Amino acid sequence: MSIFRVSVFDKDRQFKCQIGNPSALVVTPRHNLPGTLQLTVPLNHQRLPHLMADGARLRVKYKGEHLISGPITGEEGETNGVDGHVTFTVEDDFRVLRDILGWPVPGAALTGQNVEYRTYTGNAETIIKTAVQENGVTRMGIPGLVVAANANRGAVVPGGVPVRMHPLIDKMFPALELAGIGVTVRQVGSDLVLDVYEPRLFPRKLSVKGRTLKTTKWTRTRPTSSRVVVAGQGEGVDRKFRQLIDAAREAQYGMRAEAFRDARDGNTDSVMDARGRETLDENGPKNGLSLDLAGTGIFQYGGPKGFRVGDRVPVDIGNGVVITETIREVKLTWKSKDYALIEPSIGEITNQPARIFAQRLAALSKGQRNQERI
Repeated sequence: MSIFRVSVFDKDRQFKCQIGNPSALVVTPRHNLPGTLQLTVPLNHQRLPHLMADGARLRVKYKGEHLISGPITGEEGETNGVDGHVTFTVEDDFRVLRDILGWPVPGAALTGQNVEYRTYTGNAETIIKTAVQENGVTRMGIPGLVVAANANRGAVVPGGVPVRMHPLIDKMFPALELAGIGVTVRQVGSDLVLDVYEPRLFPRKLSVKGRTLKTTKWTRTRPTSSRVVVAGQGEGVDRKFRQLIDAAREAQYGMRAEAFRDARDGNTDSVMDARGRETLDENGPKNGLSLDLAGTGIFQYGGPKGFRVGDRVPVDIGNGVVITETIREVKLTWKSKDYALIEPSIGEITNQPARIFAQRLAALSKGQRNQERI
């Protein structure tokens, strides 16, 4: 049996068939971001009608564990009239957090949005599950979406998370991640189950000397600010200001550097502080690792002893220097039914132009959405 199990479902999440031997398969699960999948099959594949049906979905398991599930969002084909192939793109069900807006009064009609913000408070798990239950399940009635029982994991988020018609993904992260949780949305049966997990520290240290790695590359950048001045509503001398200071960052780096954040979308302390924390995080240190794994050693994805996205991994770069960073994503490429090429991306790699461009584009889009909601 293949280490990959690729299942096709219809728009109602009812099983239709399996894809036993694709021409190509690349799956990239991500920590607190939507993962992606690309599947290529021949044009004459007998299961092609199921894949091309409106609303078709895929779920992939790897070594018996859930890897990704989500709708087919794109399709590209090519043929010479005799032979051809079709490539399908899937976006992970985590995308639902981008498709749900946080209403100020989720229990009221659109004409009853009579408060500026709905601020979700408490521990990280309570915040995300309450927001999704109120907006995605109760208000929108997203088909199949259910919220798992709350185990109150994660730290309390200072000041909470204020939303005003923002996509939940924009405002919940990175606050929830900094509070110590990861979020998943997975197809289980015919349901889409939202739950959280607590990232682990991988129990083994990786190194070239220990023969778990062939080579290691890393990047480290200093934070660009340790203080932020947040400007709320008002004009001239009537404008409200608040300041946030990351004292720990200043002590660690021996720095004092200010940044400015326009926060006209809110005038309450909690909203302004939330915007300030966003800016401090954006301007924080960025450390990343690129690893070339040494074959089928101890560092493998999945299974009882394998790593997963969200895990924190210690890497010995030599001379006793250890860098510990979060596995942000993992690219798994089908090579055979028994083998997949595993390429983890750890931390924030700052020397990859494509990834930097994607991050900056996402930040610009998020900023535009914030302005639209003022």
